[in-house]
Amino acid sequence: MTTDMLTIGQLSARTGITIRTLRYYDKLGLLTPSDYKEGGHRLYNADDLSRLQQIQALKFIGFSLKDIADLLDKPQVEEAHIRRVIAFKKKELIAEQERIQLMIDQLDHMGTIISNHPIIDLRLFCFIVHSIMWEEEHIESHNLEGNPIYNFRNEERAELDRKYFALLTELKQLIASQVSPDSGEAQSFMKRFMELYEYTVAKISPASVAQADAPTDLSNILIPFTEEEQVFLIEAFQVMSCTQ
Repeated sequence: MTTDMLTIGQLSARTGITIRTLRYYDKLGLLTPSDYKEGGHRLYNADDLSRLQQIQALKFIGFSLKDIADLLDKPQVEEAHIRRVIAFKKKELIAEQERIQLMIDQLDHMGTIISNHPIIDLRLFCFIVHSIMWEEEHIESHNLEGNPIYNFRNEERAELDRKYFALLTELKQLIASQVSPDSGEAQSFMKRFMELYEYTVAKISPASVAQADAPTDLSNILIPFTEEEQVFLIEAFQVMSCTQ
């Protein structure tokens, strides 16, 4: 055994590869130690270090461990093969970049919605977040992509959600203050709420509305209202309907 051999811990520290990963590479036969010391501890030489660096390089551009094992047995590889792997890896990274940017835009959107509200009702906020998550999951299957109302980067959408959040926050405050459903305050709220709802429906395409009306698993829908708030809304709506 020469003095320039590296233990698995030293190799890990030098390359940034975890000991667990190095043991896994050994198990696969991708990087086996050149020697062992007493107790069976792995020892790696300069050639092993060089091979590990090649593994890191090939893995970085997108090669699988199986492909890397095959490649390292060959002194040369065709340019076209490497270019295909690079192109595929780049495509994956661009898609991931777009996904991250969308999440950033959605977080900005959430921050915009709750602005100017010193106290946030947690159930209502989670409803907003859950709705955004639902849209992200179903936007393609429900053909929602072409409608700007589903674009979180659109100022009109941000303004619409701000109004909904403000109104629903007001609703919770009315109920907390024990306002009667037939009071002027409650009826003013219902009038503004229904106007906003009708405006929203007008902005949604008929096809989207039809799909939204399709049977849905209600157990997977987060409702922003307590039972008391739902009763208040029903009673206030009935009063408004009778007076029209």
